[in-house]
Amino acid sequence: MNKNVALRKTDQGWKFIDESELETFVWDNLKEIFQLKPLTRQLSIKGEICDILAIGENNQLAIIELKNTEDRYVINQLTRYYDNLLEEQPLKTNINYDEQIRLLAICPSFHRHNLIDEKHRRLNFNLFTFFILYENDEFYFHLSHIHNKSETKIIKINYQEVNLQNQENDNIPEPPRLLLDLLGSLTNTEIENLRKIRHQILSFDHRLEELIVNKSIIYASKYGKDKMRQCMEFCFDRKSKKILLFLWLIIPNRQNKTIARMQIDTTEEYLTYWRYAPVKEGSIFWEKFFNHIYYMVPGNKDSFFKEEVFVDDIKFLVDNALQIWLERIT
Repeated sequence: MNKNVALRKTDQGWKFIDESELETFVWDNLKEIFQLKPLTRQLSIKGEICDILAIGENNQLAIIELKNTEDRYVINQLTRYYDNLLEEQPLKTNINYDEQIRLLAICPSFHRHNLIDEKHRRLNFNLFTFFILYENDEFYFHLSHIHNKSETKIIKINYQEVNLQNQENDNIPEPPRLLLDLLGSLTNTEIENLRKIRHQILSFDHRLEELIVNKSIIYASKYGKDKMRQCMEFCFDRKSKKILLFLWLIIPNRQNKTIARMQIDTTEEYLTYWRYAPVKEGSIFWEKFFNHIYYMVPGNKDSFFKEEVFVDDIKFLVDNALQIWLERIT
């Protein structure tokens, strides 16, 4: 089964949300695309970072460089990687350096300088262009060799276009494009549960707005000059392919009611949570032990606090954050 992929919609069509997502997709589909076995990613050698190293028959090394946008230096990069790897010969137990090294580049398009470099280099390069094809509500990775169209590959992408229609027929605004892009790699159940959380926030008070800040979606009210009272945040985690949920809540067991941005560990596809803790580095450490969370304040090893925390409905926690936000603005 293909793994989830994060895409984004642009005026020109669909793209991977960033280069690392393209790299992950190719890595997960190396066998289907090139009949190669994945070896390592982001290998650092002599100050250079190789995107993907893979091996084929007789442990022949393949070096793969990827670009999510057009780049004029990809041939130069592959040449340097080739030289560095031949000189250092890392991973010798996995790689047969007596075999000819394959040099592969995957880009949406190639700048003409790359084609000139390829033409006059002694090394053999294989250049592939790609685009994302969207038809019949499905997404496909379409890969073609620039000189040999018979090497075209089409692989299904596990992504869906999300349409968060206002089912309640109230004044909830249309969602931003960023949110729709982030939701596309989730399951239908996850999408629906996050839609309900968003609706719960935006229907609570007309002063709560949906704002995009540094690739996160913040739910807050504005005041003064460029100031906000935050309530909730959605942030996409590239590694887990999940949307992380943050709420502004009171830190438990403190004499002063300190409000902090808390990361919520959700379960059951965003229906419930089982713990939360401040995300500011160094503010508090926590560890779950059965139904208790133990807090340790840095700088005082003997200072432990505990609070019973059970798996609970996420709606209850969002309600709590909304009441805290309301008290802060009144």
